[in-house]
Amino acid sequence: MFRLFGLRDVLLLRRLGLQGVAFDLRRQLLDGSTPMHDALVGYLTAHHLGAITCVFRARQAEDGLSGFVQVSAGATDADWDLAYMAPSLDYHLDAGGAWCRMLGNLVLLGAEHGVQRICVRSAEDAEAEDLFRRSGFTVVSREEVFALDREAKPAPLPRGLRRATPHDQWALDELYRQVVPKVVQQAEGCAPRWRLRPSRGMRPRRTVEHYVWADKGRMLACLHLHKTDRGSWLEVLTRPEQRGDVLPHLRYLLTQASPSAQTPVYCPVPDHAVGLGWLLRTMGFEPYTRQVLLVAHTVTRVSARSRLVVPGLEHSVDVSRPMGHVSPSGESRPLVC
Repeated sequence: MFRLFGLRDVLLLRRLGLQGVAFDLRRQLLDGSTPMHDALVGYLTAHHLGAITCVFRARQAEDGLSGFVQVSAGATDADWDLAYMAPSLDYHLDAGGAWCRMLGNLVLLGAEHGVQRICVRSAEDAEAEDLFRRSGFTVVSREEVFALDREAKPAPLPRGLRRATPHDQWALDELYRQVVPKVVQQAEGCAPRWRLRPSRGMRPRRTVEHYVWADKGRMLACLHLHKTDRGSWLEVLTRPEQRGDVLPHLRYLLTQASPSAQTPVYCPVPDHAVGLGWLLRTMGFEPYTRQVLLVAHTVTRVSARSRLVVPGLEHSVDVSRPMGHVSPSGESRPLVC
């Protein structure tokens, strides 16, 4: 049985809450909320906040495990982000089967609610990746996450770097379309990670700072800094030919983030952003983990032809012979509509 979380499922979440796998590394590192907390907040707010939690209970006759899966709302109403799934693959030999059943039901549930994409950013793991593929997910991209946990040196504001305004959105969309691979764009939708607005359901203690680097009216780079009391998450989008010149801008944003052992700064570097990882290393960043982006499309658009119906002829046309009519004299003439 696969259904939305209810108060009768509290014991199941309490039992499996520490036996699962958290996805969406940014949310996991910056917020630090528990699956139980997110499930209750989602239930009490009708999923306007918190997470959408679905519970899977295996029947007594089935040789399987019970579990639960959580998704958070994406940047648009057509997106879900996988946030948590329990039990973990190390919990039991049958955990893989439970994952496939939950993910399959989740894709169907998303389609019923008008969700077009379910995205997951998972740590690179061959077994987990294989289960996602078997459940309808496709690998889109891979990235390495770097971390800096010591104080950064003061740096001045570089020339051309400024706070973004809503008027920059069109130029930013163009930068996204020109720089990001098409397959990633199709998976993420219309540049959702680079919209100049706060994330939906954002916690009060999180702030987001948007910076752009422009020269002579041309957008060269965009940098987003998400900050909480647990750390910061820095995202960088830049043109390949300007990637080597973005170092002063990175140094300035580190002064705004104030990294320390208690509040590290994390920065994801997609594999297609060659060279950015080298710049981070020169500033003291260390590799933290690698993760893979997978996407399941719940619906597929297909072209369909509608039959042309001529009033009065719905039941009188013989499709086995050319369309026409017979005159009173018995001569066949073309039918003109």
